[in-house]
Amino acid sequence: MSRQRQQEQNEEMRAKILEIARRILKEEGAEAVSVRRITKEIDYSPGIVYHYFSGKEEILHTLLLEGYRRILSSIPRPEEELPPSEGIRQAILRYIEGVLEWPEEYRAVMFSSKPDILAVTSILDADVCDKRQAIRWLAGSLQRGMDQGDFAPGDPVLTAQTVWCAMFGLAARLIIEGTPTGEQRDILIRRHADFIVRGICL
Repeated sequence: MSRQRQQEQNEEMRAKILEIARRILKEEGAEAVSVRRITKEIDYSPGIVYHYFSGKEEILHTLLLEGYRRILSSIPRPEEELPPSEGIRQAILRYIEGVLEWPEEYRAVMFSSKPDILAVTSILDADVCDKRQAIRWLAGSLQRGMDQGDFAPGDPVLTAQTVWCAMFGLAARLIIEGTPTGEQRDILIRRHADFIVRGICL
């Protein structure tokens, strides 16, 4: 067997393991994911899973980070030429709508207190703009609005962190409750975005 084909087979098996683990995570939660459960479904010995992953924790870590990146990549950035207030409003709408496309992944990632997950998701540190591109963009938009006299003066990083926490709050409630849906959900999201933007405007 050629080295290239061997590599392809390795990637296929790794993807298969993650696919099964992802389905278990989505349907039953993180606690149900185990090496034994995965190997039972693919009908291999546990050794095949340990060949690709050190254990359950690495599998979950891989899935959670993959899900979080998928969520972030699904949220397009507002047009740069938009006024800061409208750009931020659109970012809020797109963020909440984006995370609702991946509710189980979002819940698993954003409600995790595991240090390796928090290393990717935490946003409350003073140096957050050095680590989180989305917060850096938001703080920059806020600074632009302050410079133009549209937003109340203040620390743009602290304001960005506060705005993000407000977005997280509504997204979390919508995911946890599973309702409302349809028009009521859309009204809540729009009202939330409008309320935040009005709160930072002069």
